[in-house]
Amino acid sequence: MKLEGKVAIVTGSTRGIGEGIVRGLAAAGASVIVSGIDIGDGQRVAQEIGGKARFVAADMRSAEDCNRLIQAAVDEFGRLDILVNNAGIFPSVPFADMTPEIWDEIFAVNVRGVFQCCQPTIPIMQRQGGGNIINIGSTLAHNARIERLAYAASKAALLSMTRTLARAYLQDKIRVNWITVGWVASPGEIELRNELLGEGGEAWLDEKSRAAPLGRLETPEDIAAGVVFLASDDASHITGCELNISGGLLI
Repeated sequence: MKLEGKVAIVTGSTRGIGEGIVRGLAAAGASVIVSGIDIGDGQRVAQEIGGKARFVAADMRSAEDCNRLIQAAVDEFGRLDILVNNAGIFPSVPFADMTPEIWDEIFAVNVRGVFQCCQPTIPIMQRQGGGNIINIGSTLAHNARIERLAYAASKAALLSMTRTLARAYLQDKIRVNWITVGWVASPGEIELRNELLGEGGEAWLDEKSRAAPLGRLETPEDIAAGVVFLASDDASHITGCELNISGGLLI
């Protein structure tokens, strides 16, 4: 129970990686705010976690929603110790078909949304004497194909934001770290592949798992373990860090 007494928010935690993270934080003792735009899944996750969880619907594109989300943690649990910026969108668009509208939509969620959550969080953590912000990144910030250009650029911007915030708030004992995520075998990935392939998403993932450097793809629980570590006192001297949980995809 490394996080007993702590309060955490995980954006985009109604399913997939975010759901794994919020469950991992709760299992480590934290009270958690589940957040996202899918109300049905969000309420399900919060109910399954139990009394230490609340669901707050929030769209990262909305500054009002982000402010309300951060305030909800203080209203419900009296404090905010951990902010995990996980929400993101991941469209694949050929370069010739990329439009300013698609580009702006990706950055609105993946970059501006993180800023809109961090801005009201930092004063709360300053008053408390410290806290943890953990940004969920991607190998694509370092190495991407052209059809992922906008997503890769948004994650590279998030990595720069991570380092800048970590340096700026050292004296406030607010630790800001990043997790490099590779290829995660989640229900959403299977659904996506079923849509692209017509069927066979699970078989496709099995094949990719066998070809992965460590013999399998990451799971949401792998990423959650890294988040719990970075949020705990075991990582009390770690800030501005890139924790690589990509299973060898990025070395």
